[in-house]
Amino acid sequence: MSDTLSRWHAEHANFSKLLDLLERQLASFHDGGSPDYELMLEIMYYMTHYPDVLHHPKEDLVFALIKERDGHAAGTVARLLEQHVLLKASGEELVRELAGVVDGEIMSRERIETTARTYLDEFRSHMLIEEAEMLPLASQLLEARDWSQIEAAIRHFEDPLFGARTEHRYAALASQIARHGEDAGAAGR
Repeated sequence: MSDTLSRWHAEHANFSKLLDLLERQLASFHDGGSPDYELMLEIMYYMTHYPDVLHHPKEDLVFALIKERDGHAAGTVARLLEQHVLLKASGEELVRELAGVVDGEIMSRERIETTARTYLDEFRSHMLIEEAEMLPLASQLLEARDWSQIEAAIRHFEDPLFGARTEHRYAALASQIARHGEDAGAAGR
């Protein structure tokens, strides 16, 4: 498996952690509790600034090569490319809604929950298709020179949350992720 595919899979695992954390906040929200809107906004800020800027554009290049080399994948590729556009738009909408709440605007809880649930469901479904269908196809169909061209086409930058150094902006979010991991470990004992 290429380094890009390994990173792609690892990024999906990281995104899943964030989606789980967002879903826990939504559960509190749904039960009439007080979710941490700032944490939710930080999650969505990351999701709209890392996956949408680096992860998805790189996938788009991989998908184009897959479609070129396996015509049977064209329908799935088209659906995934469309989902990238929809995920970006729904993620940005959720950021606007959460930013409004954090800034003191009165927002409909139902509207925020609906937007967030839609985003969660779409993102998870999207990653499942990529993991089940696209990663295996990419592994079969792409060669070392393809991966080099893909890496050269998309400027790489360190993941600001899960990279070697967590950016200050994401310190509270990193702490929540670590705490969530500890909670999950304790529950498994």
